[in-house]
Amino acid sequence: MNGTLNNQVRMIRTAYKTLQDNGIIWADFVKFADYCAALGVEIVIIDEKANLLEEIDGGPKAEKERLRTLMVQSCMKVAGSGYSYADDEEDTLLFEKMDFSKSELLGLVDAEQANRAEMVYNVIHPIVAALEDYKIVLADLIELKSRVDGYRDFVTAPKNNADVGAGLREELVVHKNKSMKLLKKLDKLMEHFKEDHHEFVTVYTKSRVIVDLGHRYRKPISYVTGKTFKAVTGETLIDVKLTILGDEKHGVLSSNVGMYSVGAYQEGDLILVAEKAGYGRKEFPLVIVKGENQELDIALEAVEPNPPDPSE
Repeated sequence: MNGTLNNQVRMIRTAYKTLQDNGIIWADFVKFADYCAALGVEIVIIDEKANLLEEIDGGPKAEKERLRTLMVQSCMKVAGSGYSYADDEEDTLLFEKMDFSKSELLGLVDAEQANRAEMVYNVIHPIVAALEDYKIVLADLIELKSRVDGYRDFVTAPKNNADVGAGLREELVVHKNKSMKLLKKLDKLMEHFKEDHHEFVTVYTKSRVIVDLGHRYRKPISYVTGKTFKAVTGETLIDVKLTILGDEKHGVLSSNVGMYSVGAYQEGDLILVAEKAGYGRKEFPLVIVKGENQELDIALEAVEPNPPDPSE
């Protein structure tokens, strides 16, 4: 579910629970009870659709990420050995084809990632015998090709899942709207309880407020972790402040053993800032890709204090 729909459904559930908790108050109010019963039916349907949608969205996404990770691992292993071989042999053409980073590969869209990995396979296959000293054998290439094919087959197959997901979302919205209509009727009938059950009315009214919890509970899309230490001596450096530039509120301090883990909340080119009193501030460019964590050890140099002014 998207954020708005999720917030609305959360409100519907909260309001219904409030009604259920105070059922003794409205039990003999026939129409009110009818509307509550109908609302309960709608919530059961909403939960059923939401659970199915979560399975459709979550299952394929997790499997796609697993297959992509395997393909990327094989591709970078083969390409890394191909890069070293090309450099040693001064093979400029091969060197250029193997000279790319993991972040560059991950920055490509689905089909382009598979195409790049297959290109590595096609280029290395004829010369695989020369790469034995670089820890690449034919079995590594067969594995790479298998993972490319598996990933490519998967990303072209889930269209049916996408269609089913779209249909479920439409059905979920229909039942959400029915629930909202029932709640509006219940809102109107709450007037009957204002005089004798003011507290019930107050609690119910509060439960009808749609609260956006999306930002508060937003999770990082990836993490940057590592150690902080002194540049000259290599000693552990604690309490180093680490932040993503422009997102200072999610900054962290390195621990008493110099370890840190800072979350990134958006993809693309970002900058990690490391600073500590008495040490030089450093900035590190990052390429953030959702689901791809990074390791970065940070060395800070002590800053000499300014000498006193002789004239003072």
